Amino acid sequence: MRDVGRGRGQSEVIGSLLLVAVGVVLIGVVAVLGFSLAEETTRDPTTASLSSSASAGNVTLVHTAGDGLSAAETVAVLRHGDDTRRVRLSSLAPVAGGDDDRITAGDQYRLPHDVIRGELTVSVVHEASGAVLHSRQFWIADGIAGELITADADSLSDFSGNYNDPSATTTISDDGRRVEVTGNKWQLISKNYTVTEDTVLTFEFRSTNEGAIHGIGFENAGTGQDSGRVVRLSGVQNWGVNVSDYGGAYYGTGDGWTRYEVPLGEVYKNTNNLGDADSLIIVNDCDGNEGISCGSHDSQYRNIAVSESD
Repeated sequence: MRDVGRGRGQSEVIGSLLLVAVGVVLIGVVAVLGFSLAEETTRDPTTASLSSSASAGNVTLVHTAGDGLSAAETVAVLRHGDDTRRVRLSSLAPVAGGDDDRITAGDQYRLPHDVIRGELTVSVVHEASGAVLHSRQFWIADGIAGELITADADSLSDFSGNYNDPSATTTISDDGRRVEVTGNKWQLISKNYTVTEDTVLTFEFRSTNEGAIHGIGFENAGTGQDSGRVVRLSGVQNWGVNVSDYGGAYYGTGDGWTRYEVPLGEVYKNTNNLGDADSLIIVNDCDGNEGISCGSHDSQYRNIAVSESD
């Protein structure tokens, strides 16, 4: 009888341990399931990567990488001045990619716009969370739509390949769309861009006092001077690529705001400078040995935009 009792007692202990183990396993399964569901419901939509491009009449949106999105919850917002247009992507048929409600890598959507001249801001918003997945500014003029390059204090740095006068100044206005450099200064504006044979740089330029070199182009910070990277618009010194060699008019003091459309890809192909750059450079150079008065010479730019020609 004693042996039987001992066996029954062991069975009760083992049974209790098994119940505890089963309970622990169930709690773990429920916890994992709960965390998984929570992760699904709170998934950050900003893991989706999108890009946009613009032409004179259309905006193209492309899902480039990351998680898929619900087309019904994704809205494209086009802003021009006081006009705002919202388009739910589920109302559009993709021009490339899938035909279901999910937007995944490679899917493309095209939206028409009616901006003839001025700034067009393109944003993509995940409506359920309010997250802005993508935003880009374009400048449209004379049938060309380019990515607008704006400046702020954080984007500025001096080009180390040249002496920059400590008294020289850079002034930013119009929400970063206008940049004015006065005095001997080579100003960098942070901007990563890959220059191809089709790259076009457009902008408006003005100068009230001529210096040695007034020029613009793309550069890599920390490198030395390369005259093949700078398109010279004005100035008494023969340095850089003369804009008149590529269809532009050489600027004369007093010409006022003048619009330029520079085939930068063609320039850089001829000077072996195609490829990646990390900055836009504005050259406002005057060393005092050209027989002109330096210090008050200025370079003013507005609505600088870069695009790829068709």
